[in-house]
Amino acid sequence: MRTDLEWFRTFRTVFETGTMSDAARELNVSQPGVSLHLNALETYVGYPLFERSTRKMIPNERAKLLYQEIIHSLAKLEEVENSFRKKARGGRRTLSIGMYPSLYRQFLESHVPELGFNLIVHLEHTEDLIPLLAHGAVDLAVINQEVALRNIIYEPLGTTRHIFVAGAKTDVSAFRALDKSDKRRVAHWMKSQLWYNTADRAAFNHFWKLNFGSEPDFTPNYILPDKYSIIRCLSGNVGMALLPESLCREAVESGELIQFWEGYASMRSDLYFAYRKNSQLQDEIEAVKNILLAAQARHGGGQG
Repeated sequence: MRTDLEWFRTFRTVFETGTMSDAARELNVSQPGVSLHLNALETYVGYPLFERSTRKMIPNERAKLLYQEIIHSLAKLEEVENSFRKKARGGRRTLSIGMYPSLYRQFLESHVPELGFNLIVHLEHTEDLIPLLAHGAVDLAVINQEVALRNIIYEPLGTTRHIFVAGAKTDVSAFRALDKSDKRRVAHWMKSQLWYNTADRAAFNHFWKLNFGSEPDFTPNYILPDKYSIIRCLSGNVGMALLPESLCREAVESGELIQFWEGYASMRSDLYFAYRKNSQLQDEIEAVKNILLAAQARHGGGQG
């Protein structure tokens, strides 16, 4: 079983405040979250650390010993955290952000040298970003759903629809000649093509089921790291992919990709900014938001 530094930070705060509610308030997390961390630590060390009463958490002798063992190490680690983030007046602040790889590479990456602060980037999908956001590992996240997290603000970034595109050298004349009311023949033609996708097939599977009533029974030919990589490989070549329209609009307009179908039923995805209330990094958060909102205005959203 692996330990988590937050267990020890939570233990220290409960030890010093004497109650679960005060510890939750100081840590800016929920009281069940404090209880979860404390229970995990007690399971890890193999014995209880507090006598629980209706009003107080009373540390036992083992808790007092553990507190003395960790207090100086935790303080040193927090000094390291503070030195890296440089929150002191006049220092260069550090913002930690998380978003889809394609969204970062297409809309934010080129602006990084212009930022007047340090930046740490986590390229993850929503399910991986939510725990990072909840534990404060990222200050700003771009995700595709609103999750009930304590003290987290959500603001809309934009909406994008998914479309089928083909490389410019792909012959789509047979598809255009098909009777689109015959879903079986349309699905058969599409399954016979070369397909690009990422390892995360959730969007593709959902779109296919939405339009053909079942999960796709074929595997893509090329599994690439992210959708922006798909655009680069597919542009001017042969093959097909399901992509957010905003990500591939420039390639479609330049003729490197062909937008050949929107589906019987279109699929749209919402994106949200998510960040903590009363953040000390609000100016830095706003700077990144403004860059992405400007990109959204030009491209109409984006994810991947």
